[in-house]
Amino acid sequence: MKKVYFAGLIFMPLIFMSFFNLKKESKEELFWKSFVKNEKLIYENVDDDTNVRKKIFDDISQYFKQIDENLAFEFSPIHENGIREFSISAEGIKESFPVVEKLISKSPKLKNWKFNAFRQRVPGDSIALNFGDYEIGYDDIYFRYSTADNQLGVELNVRNFDESGTMQNAIYVLLDGLLGEYDVTINIDWIEWVKLDENNIDNLLPLIELRDIVDNRK
Repeated sequence: MKKVYFAGLIFMPLIFMSFFNLKKESKEELFWKSFVKNEKLIYENVDDDTNVRKKIFDDISQYFKQIDENLAFEFSPIHENGIREFSISAEGIKESFPVVEKLISKSPKLKNWKFNAFRQRVPGDSIALNFGDYEIGYDDIYFRYSTADNQLGVELNVRNFDESGTMQNAIYVLLDGLLGEYDVTINIDWIEWVKLDENNIDNLLPLIELRDIVDNRK
């Protein structure tokens, strides 16, 4: 390195800045940095239908779009132990699973938070939801299945099934609640959809039994 002499002093020019100063924060790190900065505001306001809640959701959505457009998220209510859960979803798109796992791997340790990769199972055997114009629950879906070639395939028989994308999305939300997003995507190899024949229910299985079938194959 060339020495620079000035007024009897020797200076060693700085050719490189510190590695840590040059290091650019990743999109994942920037998201969590913002989350930590605002975690109290988020913790206290995501249950209420207010402009604050809307701003929180909009901000998180913008961060996620920069990371992967398939990402989605949801908050749990505050549990009795004071913990609120924040789950990051890939919307069942397998190619984006590594993105979710990487994002969660960088999550901070915060006293009142639990961070989940993918939508989690929801306790209970009788769950229903309103999704757009649909009201649908576990009791509206029956199934039969195949394990040919060691692949688990499921034919869902859905009451009033109309083949619309909206209804299929509602069913996927129910499946995620029953099995968890990871199991729905990774441990079920194919899913078909048909309209339920009410006269054929005795030859089908209620949807909640799919949980045991999936778990017994792990």
